[in-house]
Amino acid sequence: MPGSYVDVVRKYLSRLYSPTVDDAPLPPYPALPTLTINVPKVPLRSRLMFMLLFTPNSRNEMCTSAVHNAIEERELLPTNVTPVHYDLLLAPDLDTLAYTGEVQIRVRVNEPTDKIVLHANELEIQEASLTSAALQLDAPLRATSITLQKDDETAHLAFAQSLPSGTEATLTIKFGGILNDLMVGFYRSKYTDAQGATKNMATTQFEPTDARRAFPCWDEPMQKATFAVTLKVREDLTALSNMDVSKSVSLGDGLKEVSFNTTPIMSTYLLAFVVGELEYIEGYTSGAHNGRPIPCRIYTAPGKSEKGRFALNVAVQVLEYFADVFGIEYPLPKLDQIAISDFEAGAMENWGLITYREVALLVDEATTSSRAKQHVAYVVSHELAHQWFGNLVTMEWWSELWLNEGFATWVGTLAVDHVYPEYHVWTQFLVDDLQRALALDALRSSHPIQVPVKRSSEISQIFDAISYSKGGSAIRMLSSYIGLDSFFKGVRAYLRKHKYANASTEDLWTALSEASGVNVSQFMALWTRTIGYPILTVTELEGGKQIQVRQNRYLSAGVANEDEDQTLWWVPLGIETSANKDQHSTDVLTAREATFDLETSSTKWYKLNKDTVGIYRVKYPANAVANLAQAIANGELSTNDRIGVIADAASLASSGHSNTSDFLTFLRAYSNETEFVAWQEIVLRIDALQSVWATESKETREQLRTLSRTLFSPLVQRLSWDAIDANEDSLVSRLRALAIRAAGFAGDDDVVSETNRRFQAFFAGDRSVFNTDTLRAAFAVAIRNGGRDEFEKVKSYYLDSANPVDQQLAALSSLGFTTDPALVDELLEFALTDAVRNQDVHQAIVAINTHGANRERLWQWYQDKYDLLVGRYRASMNYMGILVRLSIAEFVGDAKADEVERYFAGKNTAKFQRVLDQSLEKIRSNTVWLNKDREDVEGWFASNRL
Repeated sequence: MPGSYVDVVRKYLSRLYSPTVDDAPLPPYPALPTLTINVPKVPLRSRLMFMLLFTPNSRNEMCTSAVHNAIEERELLPTNVTPVHYDLLLAPDLDTLAYTGEVQIRVRVNEPTDKIVLHANELEIQEASLTSAALQLDAPLRATSITLQKDDETAHLAFAQSLPSGTEATLTIKFGGILNDLMVGFYRSKYTDAQGATKNMATTQFEPTDARRAFPCWDEPMQKATFAVTLKVREDLTALSNMDVSKSVSLGDGLKEVSFNTTPIMSTYLLAFVVGELEYIEGYTSGAHNGRPIPCRIYTAPGKSEKGRFALNVAVQVLEYFADVFGIEYPLPKLDQIAISDFEAGAMENWGLITYREVALLVDEATTSSRAKQHVAYVVSHELAHQWFGNLVTMEWWSELWLNEGFATWVGTLAVDHVYPEYHVWTQFLVDDLQRALALDALRSSHPIQVPVKRSSEISQIFDAISYSKGGSAIRMLSSYIGLDSFFKGVRAYLRKHKYANASTEDLWTALSEASGVNVSQFMALWTRTIGYPILTVTELEGGKQIQVRQNRYLSAGVANEDEDQTLWWVPLGIETSANKDQHSTDVLTAREATFDLETSSTKWYKLNKDTVGIYRVKYPANAVANLAQAIANGELSTNDRIGVIADAASLASSGHSNTSDFLTFLRAYSNETEFVAWQEIVLRIDALQSVWATESKETREQLRTLSRTLFSPLVQRLSWDAIDANEDSLVSRLRALAIRAAGFAGDDDVVSETNRRFQAFFAGDRSVFNTDTLRAAFAVAIRNGGRDEFEKVKSYYLDSANPVDQQLAALSSLGFTTDPALVDELLEFALTDAVRNQDVHQAIVAINTHGANRERLWQWYQDKYDLLVGRYRASMNYMGILVRLSIAEFVGDAKADEVERYFAGKNTAKFQRVLDQSLEKIRSNTVWLNKDREDVEGWFASNRL
């Protein structure tokens, strides 16, 4: 495919879907240099969009990415008319919880038409009219019909005259809407003021497709335009939007009109506005890399602004850091960040006005846990990364979501590491992101990083660990291979070339290839366009002088069938040995199998995937496993490598590539482990084992509890309950909390007794008995081993709004650890009361499935409340996926999977089908694991008296 053809057509499509900043007229369709195609007129519901991703490989053939999705079917709006600029006036009433609006949209007419189709959802459109110099009319041309299509979420406007091609017109629409309680669109959020009164603020959440709930618009990423927003509000309220205020005019009757400067060209999902009683704190960036100090504000409900101080300090540093590494100044005149009480997502990167859950932005330095504080630093960094990667340069379509989220996951972590190196976030990345991604991507029901998206109902399902965590892990693997300098050189070129426009994954690969001199597209397309990842099986040859490495697709359900094992990934091996621990090989596996030399003169052990950078599992021969175990026991492997080895050992056991007894034996190598993140991975693996074995015999369950005590009770004894050093490392504090929880759940009498003593003292008024990290663990242990008294006290702590938000949520999520069926029933009812915000229902039920005997109660609750839940979350049905996963995914048994399938057979699960499929697959794969290794585990305990 000639490169000149690709460039010309892609440039034309970019202009067609994204008007330029200077609004130059659209050129005629270009003459193609070597190829001629016919572009037919196509209807709304069936348009073929060309995804011109052709790249020649070394044999001058089209590479995999060229063939895959060369043409992708998408349901898009017609392009006979496209937006250039919006003048939007909204008048929200926080008492009636309704609003009126008028939008004037300057549009470009790309072909003669007397019909306009744009998005509108749950809006009341009163009238629509057109003005255009080309029509030569004395009065606006009113629409002869306005038809709202609920299924399409569109408004169809018909006019008596046709607009000529190549002209511009202004479309004016008057409309009204409700400030809904669905946490999407233009919605209301409740908060409690200093006097204890409940009040409302109005806020927005438009990603992915809910700008259309607030005002009529072209609600697609490529339909970029500029926006001038005006908000008509009460005089005593604060009004915010993406840009700074251009003017504020008093209207009398206690009202004012606040107008904001025009935004840069951007997508609708990034627009935002907030109205309410707000206060703020302010700081400025240094201006060292932005060319000027940028004013940064943290807005909150009254009385909470000082809790934004930590986030503000993060923002002013990270905003400068990104301007430096991206080579482009932050493009807006200000940066506002605001805490919203009712907020479904963690945060939203609206350009210049970032919205957050309170727990993701606010920190009380005295009482917020170190875990929650680090989370705030990461979320702020993640959202600031989007101000360039996503906002300045936007994905072409939602199939490229990973470009936004995967990159922000990686570079957000990089920024936190820059500002707070003591957090060791890249080590935590292995557990929080890499292993999370590997677990999901080991399912047949996973999806590629770049996933075809046809219609809007599919979009919310891909905001998952594949787009975020596997995407971020792919960037980490690539940047490690080509080097950070080359990587950022390519990123800077990519941002400069596509700023204020849309781009694709192939655009990023092209920029990185040019910067690094490596054909990035050739090998990375396999990682982004292909589901899954490999397991590398190692065989020793020539007496250990060589190793043969073979790749196959890894599946948690067992060995992949031949038809699902066709991909040959590009795999950087990163072989390290005992003789050369500080370096690793640059060998890459691209074939099914290949042979590699080892340094044998003084090599006691070898390991693939140094620092656990690659996205794959490794299966070693038995003697290599024994050597690695000895190296771990001797402290010869890095923390990252120790995490990778134990994660692989546990995963291979559960998938049937090895035995669970092998994993249990391997655990002994970690008896002297000191690092929190390594223990975090171990706890997750033991929890998974205990979950699958949760309904086995009492004897087996007690043996697993004994195993946990042998691992974690010594940790509690070594660390004690209280820090000796006031400046103790936060990861040591978190390790203490982890050990207390694990030993307490395992029935360590001393830990349970001390927990109860401190628990009673805490609620008697001595808050010093727990630090900010051990509080969560103590709540969990007290409830698991206690009864109603402990349950009610923790519940009362949750209900006390004077407590920090993160600790309130810790209390709420601990309630499900009760083993009392009556208390579980009470909790399930409590979860749906007004005492629990809609966004936090999953927090109330998250721990119930950890006790096998209570799983059936949770599943029955989900069935009984299904219609209520669908009504509550109808605008964000991905939350139904969260609830269904919590309700069923820990079951074991094919009969239970069959029961779940029968229940959902007659229900509309389109918007959470992917999560349902993944949960069902997990049930079946865990069933296989249990059936395979039940006797193996029993035999191990019989041979290893603990």
